[in-house]
Amino acid sequence: MPGQHTRGRRQFLRTTAASGSALSLAGLAGCTGFLTSDDDALTVAVYGGVFQEVMDEELFAPFSEEVDFEVQSEAQPTSEEALTQYENGVQAGEAPVDVAIMAQTGVRQGLNSDLWHLWEEDDFENLEYISDDLVGEADGGISSIGALSWYINLVQNTDEIEESIDTWEALWDDQYEDTLGLLGYASNSFLLDVTAEVHFDGQSILDDRDGVLEVFEKLEEIKPQANFWYENEAEFQQRLRDGEVPAGMLYSDITLVMQDDGAPVQSNFVEEGSILDSGLWVTLDTSERKDEARQFIDYASRPEVQDRLAENLYTSPTIDREHSEIDDETYEMIAGPGPSEAITPSYDLYVEEEDWVNERWEEFIVSE
Repeated sequence: MPGQHTRGRRQFLRTTAASGSALSLAGLAGCTGFLTSDDDALTVAVYGGVFQEVMDEELFAPFSEEVDFEVQSEAQPTSEEALTQYENGVQAGEAPVDVAIMAQTGVRQGLNSDLWHLWEEDDFENLEYISDDLVGEADGGISSIGALSWYINLVQNTDEIEESIDTWEALWDDQYEDTLGLLGYASNSFLLDVTAEVHFDGQSILDDRDGVLEVFEKLEEIKPQANFWYENEAEFQQRLRDGEVPAGMLYSDITLVMQDDGAPVQSNFVEEGSILDSGLWVTLDTSERKDEARQFIDYASRPEVQDRLAENLYTSPTIDREHSEIDDETYEMIAGPGPSEAITPSYDLYVEEEDWVNERWEEFIVSE
């Protein structure tokens, strides 16, 4: 049932005040770095905090009962730190971990450095259940397979704002002047994609720099509505909970956790499409436990395992809806109208034009 681990999630919120999405938890985990691996075990790097706690119970423990080798989870640093560790490890012929969850941009960056093992499609029995867009194909094979997905929604403090804010048009609406908390980077807010969808008939305008500049000029108009641009997600959560910043954009999974904890907050799937982002399993090319890694990824791709993780993390399963047995009410709570109605970020833009996009973000959004 959803919220089976609510007490644990609540406890995590109270004791760390730094809970949140997979991305933010990866940042929190970055405070610890990697643990020392057991040389005989399959090591899997996952997002830290409550994500790791739930995965230990709902993924790693039952998987261990089915296999005759040891498997252990490790808290993964931020994607940037992890990529550096993996690159250094692979270049030295070593594998800091065997399997890891990486964001879409991290998968693409790792491919450019030949970090990932490439699988054959028939290596897996359960690949057929994973959504096609979460199976990463590269020259020579499959580089990544969907682990879990999450939505970025518009959220609000219901004590401060009663009417649901469920359109991205609110970002340009002066009735919300100095009201909204917004993610602080181009590559984690994906507001270029939102602007393209809302004002330019779709993301194709982001295919070249001239188009991206047009989108930036329109996006610049939302600055008066921003109360603050946040890097520290925990800070926005507290301000949202207190009503100091009554609305904004936030991960739906953590907003539901806050709601479980009694906070007067609401997560709204957006008319024009909420933002859907995902983490994917990758296997380091230098891992000596590729068959064990294959067994693990195949197990994690089973529909019943994906459902179990989604129900306990409020993330969205990476399998197609037809293979999920989550009831309609629960599915709507965690995935709204589903992936087909969501905005999927233009990941290639944030990888191939990373420096240029960041410079324009500073110019149009950050500067006064």
